[in-house]
Amino acid sequence: MKLLPLIIIFIMNHAQALCLEHDRFGELPTEVEVKGAEEVTREFHLSVQNHLPDQTELLIKLDPTSPRINAEINKSGNQATIHVLGGMLKHPHMGSDVLRLLLCHELGHLMGGAPLKSRNGWSSTEGQADYYLGFSCAKTLGMNEAKFLDAALNLATIYAQVAREPEPKINSCDQRVVERTNFGYPSVQCRLDTMIAGWNHLERPRCWFGDL
Repeated sequence: MKLLPLIIIFIMNHAQALCLEHDRFGELPTEVEVKGAEEVTREFHLSVQNHLPDQTELLIKLDPTSPRINAEINKSGNQATIHVLGGMLKHPHMGSDVLRLLLCHELGHLMGGAPLKSRNGWSSTEGQADYYLGFSCAKTLGMNEAKFLDAALNLATIYAQVAREPEPKINSCDQRVVERTNFGYPSVQCRLDTMIAGWNHLERPRCWFGDL
């Protein structure tokens, strides 16, 4: 039996990033923006709840009081919690579809499978979570290709601004070939390549995926 998920708006004092490095952006989200984000998370729950592992409870917590551009997922027992901070919600490249893909990425840490960040851990690597985002989650949400590509580019652009990397491009790709799988953060262009490869059911890009 799958436990029904719960959505709450909350105030959080501190969180350690699992998705992005710490950074800050501008003013905090308005009440209208927060309500819009809450509606997106409710729709996201309805779409993914039947795909969760048995007995898993998924919560999404929005923290509009934090200016940090960040998101993360934590797991304790059968409960997984996605946190999205206010700087992310307020970012100019954020939108409903971008938020959906951000949630897909965080869910991908739970659902994406190997390679995992550690031998005895539960969390898929960043690259694998990006691959799951395109391969499975975006399709579960009913996105078409045009919406997916636009949202993926905007999400990767947020990542690039936080990581202070060049902005990624749809018609480009990371040409690096790794000998061993990158268990950390691939380049942002590589991450966008991975999202698109997942969408097209292609092999995981060699810019992060190699021998385990």
